[in-house]
Formats: sequence, structure tokens, C-alpha cells
Amino acid sequence: MKNRDIYENALRLLAQSADSGENEDYEERAPFLIASFCTEAMELDRFLRESVGESPAAEFGKVWMELSEEFPLLERLAPIACLYVAAMLVLEENADLSDRLYDLYSQGISAIWNGITSVIDSIKEQYFSD
Repeated sequence: MKNRDIYENALRLLAQSADSGENEDYEERAPFLIASFCTEAMELDRFLRESVGESPAAEFGKVWMELSEEFPLLERLAPIACLYVAAMLVLEENADLSDRLYDLYSQGISAIWNGITSVIDSIKEQYFSD
């Protein structure tokens, strides 16, 4: 899945056209918003990958991502990324809609965090010296 897919799905949530040139302002801001989401969700992505025995993705620290790049997190996080991007795109012009979308994003993140199973491991005895 490409970052452009995240952006275009966010536009659809906002009932906006995904045609090239229709929403230049949104398209200009989307790479920053996708990078922001990825930074926020990197720890969740790591826990999800560990829970299924997958090795963690490379550390993420970008502030801007090409829309043509692959979405760096698990595809399971893509719908939540769409909600986040959509909420942030309309933050200034439609605060009510932004708040509703952000609430859905927050609920989605919480649901995934709550669904991660815990792992029982033995307690390590460790002593610290002064």
C-alpha cells in the first residue's frame, strides 16, 4: 500500500475528489500528516509485529514522506492513518468534523492497543549494586 492510498482514502472520508489537482492544499500537507501518524504509531506497529512473531520495521523518524512511497507500517494501521489524515486536513476549516474523525482515530488506536495479547515470561532476578 502506498502513502497515496492513505491520502486518497482520507479524501474520500471527507467527500473530496481524489483527482489530481483538485485538492492541491491537501495534497501538499498530506506527506507531513502521514509522517506524523507514522511517528505516533511506530511503537504500536512494533508491538503488533512482535505479537505475530514478525521482526520490527526500521526505526522511523521522517517529518515528510513521498506519497509514492510504501506505507511503512503494517497495513492493519492504514484505516486508522486515513482517519488521522482526514481529521488533520480539515482541522482549521471544519473543527466539528475534525473532532469526530479524531475521536474515531483515537478509538481505533485504543482498540488495537487493547487487542494486543500479553506475554507471560519468567521474572529475572537482577541485583543492583551501589
